[in-house]
Amino acid sequence: MKKKLLLFGLGICLLFTACSGKNKAENTKQKEEKTEDNQEAKTEKEEEKEEKKDKDAAEEAGVELTKEPEVTFVDYSEDIEDETSGVLLLSVTENSPVVSIPENEAAAEKINMAFEQKHTEVQAYIEEDEELARSAYEGLSEEEKKDWMPYGYGATYKMVYCSTKILSIEAQSYQWQGTPHPNTWTSSYCFDASTGKLLSLSDIFTDQAAARKIVEEHILKKITEEPYKDGLMEDYESFVPDVLTEDVFYLNDKGLVVICNPYMLANYAAGIIEIEVPYEALKDVMNEKYMLK
Repeated sequence: MKKKLLLFGLGICLLFTACSGKNKAENTKQKEEKTEDNQEAKTEKEEEKEEKKDKDAAEEAGVELTKEPEVTFVDYSEDIEDETSGVLLLSVTENSPVVSIPENEAAAEKINMAFEQKHTEVQAYIEEDEELARSAYEGLSEEEKKDWMPYGYGATYKMVYCSTKILSIEAQSYQWQGTPHPNTWTSSYCFDASTGKLLSLSDIFTDQAAARKIVEEHILKKITEEPYKDGLMEDYESFVPDVLTEDVFYLNDKGLVVICNPYMLANYAAGIIEIEVPYEALKDVMNEKYMLK
């Protein structure tokens, strides 16, 4: 009897060992398959990463152009009237650049998308001004309405420099809401024509701190001469470092141009001041790729 029990127990052990071995083998196989799947997925991700890296590198390198980009403008100007009275509430002057680069359509698309976005942003400002104008008009007496002057909003672009390397576009804007004079300001957009990238100060300069010092010296020299020196704001010198920002510079064939808007350093009568800093003055702090002279 004991012998039978011993044999029975031994059989159970062998069966358990066999099952354990089978399960272990199956688990090992599953782990191996999972490892292979992970390796395949990892390989695919690495390939995708490499492809993206190559694509980014190609986009960054750009295409060397043999012809300058072509720029046309779409006119979005309109007169917005009151639906009931027909009175002109807001006069809008607006255009938007459309860039064509047959040798690099991807670059042109990047640039055009930037201006499409700006056009969308401008529509929001126009809607706000329309409501302000409507409210102002409706708040007037019948006698006052006879002297009503419509509000105005403007956003117009012009090309200031174009080459196979750089495309610089300037935007002149104004807003009038019944004040003694309109609020005016100018901004600019400087693109790498070979890639369509909107250039930043970090792209242009290899040493921003040193470059800013050079730019500030040129700004001070310009504004302390005729015809600007008599219209300078109080404590203007302390604001000189604030003039150069990402949206008020562009490149042309002579150097870097910095735009100083009204009330930054001088009064409204001084208008918009443009300061040109020659490439020669920036040669030690500027990216050679964008040294156009």
